[in-house]
Amino acid sequence: MRNDKTTDGTLKKHKASAEATSTLVKTRMHELGFEYRLNGRTLELKLLYGRKLVVRLPGDSAAEERMLGRLQQYVEAVNSVPDEYRVTSRTRTITDAETADKQTAKPATAEIPFEMTIEEIIVRLSKNRELSRPTEGLTMGEVAQLCDEMPAYIDAIDSVPYNFRIRPVLSCDKWVVES
Repeated sequence: MRNDKTTDGTLKKHKASAEATSTLVKTRMHELGFEYRLNGRTLELKLLYGRKLVVRLPGDSAAEERMLGRLQQYVEAVNSVPDEYRVTSRTRTITDAETADKQTAKPATAEIPFEMTIEEIIVRLSKNRELSRPTEGLTMGEVAQLCDEMPAYIDAIDSVPYNFRIRPVLSCDKWVVES
């Protein structure tokens, strides 16, 4: 019998905590004007350029308020990176066995190409992220300019804590706008 009361009390605490979280998130999203989705303790914010920011809210209400208080700066940081750039989790391997073989084999002098192309710039970031930009159709001068601009975008993405995941928006995502 005692366990039932404890379980019932715990259930009431969780329900009250979930309602408090929901109210806090609704209030903050109304203030900021963000489109969002709240599923349990997971908050997703719709960003520019088909991106979203996903974070699991902490259980402590004070930590939750601090995190929600910093949301605007994280959203602005990610939104400052132009559409042409992809921000992803590190999933690629730079070299595979075939590429490694090609890199170690030295071409004969007559085979050395006189033209260089760069298809994509990939920068491995901290917090298990990558920033990449296709360069198809750009001149080498434009690629050099991209390389000069990238540190600002790298700093912006690195300013977002590791527990915030930057993901693409999915067509099935349903967003709420507090008005």
